[in-house]
Amino acid sequence: MRKTLTPVILSALLAACGAAGTGDTDQQARIAQAAIATGNPSAALAATAGAAAANPRDGAAQLRHAEMLAAGARWDQAAAAYERAVQADGTSRTARLGLGRARLRGGDAAGAEAAFREAIAALPRDPGAQSGLGVALDHQGRHPEAQAAYRAALELDPTHEGARTNLALSLTLSGQGAEAVRMLETVARAPQATPRQRHNLALAYAAAGDAPRAAEMMAPELGDNSREAAAAWRLALAGP
Repeated sequence: MRKTLTPVILSALLAACGAAGTGDTDQQARIAQAAIATGNPSAALAATAGAAAANPRDGAAQLRHAEMLAAGARWDQAAAAYERAVQADGTSRTARLGLGRARLRGGDAAGAEAAFREAIAALPRDPGAQSGLGVALDHQGRHPEAQAAYRAALELDPTHEGARTNLALSLTLSGQGAEAVRMLETVARAPQATPRQRHNLALAYAAAGDAPRAAEMMAPELGDNSREAAAAWRLALAGP
């Protein structure tokens, strides 16, 4: 059964938020965690908001509030909170990448690009910043630039699966399906492959003009009627 905070406890929590000082941020974090544990995300948000408002120069307090807003998909507010976290602590990787992701999720691809470029300037050896820039560029249809960013991420970390998968998807979107297939085939056909990896390989096959293999990759995801569904998808991919 879902637990709730009583009005008395909630009132005390909100009062504590309003009175928070620089030395109280850990206490506010514990209050937020307790609120989450008892099924009260709104109370947790109130706790982090109070701590952030009382401690504008505390990067950890700003970041906790930003993460709470992001968890609730409140992207515009989360982006503003991440920006405050960056202003408080420009070395925070989580804050810088969070700002780019929040802007991207909120539909501001240009703003996300700017945030990721600033993250790269501050964290030049971070592959996540390069990969994030690539996603922001792909969202603007700037696929060659995006692919350069993904390749830069892979130069920094050849094992970065996000950058590798995003590069393959970007190649697919720009009509380079054959290269995308070469990048994805080994991983996506492995027993431990994720549905997303199989879907991306199916798209790459389709972009490369290989409709039968595209349908084959999708068949395990199509349920009991996979044979018929795969045949229908193969026909659709084949075109008129």
